Amino acid sequence: MKIGDMVIRKVGKDWSLSDNEAKRHREALGLGIVLSKEMGGSNPPHPCITVFYSKVGRKYSIAESLMEVISEGQ
Repeated sequence: MKIGDMVIRKVGKDWSLSDNEAKRHREALGLGIVLSKEMGGSNPPHPCITVFYSKVGRKYSIAESLMEVISEGQ
């Protein structure tokens, strides 16, 4: 995953509470563009990305492992 990639929230195959939350986020936010990459979190620190979502006009930070690339940037 790199800056400029188009991404969307991953959704698993189970119907767990966290998966339902992921589905809700995926529907509400839609596709986003990776603006930056950084280490985040505290236990343990992990790769995070900042994503801009044009559908809602906002940016959010999220663990890179929770997102999937839809289209690679140039």
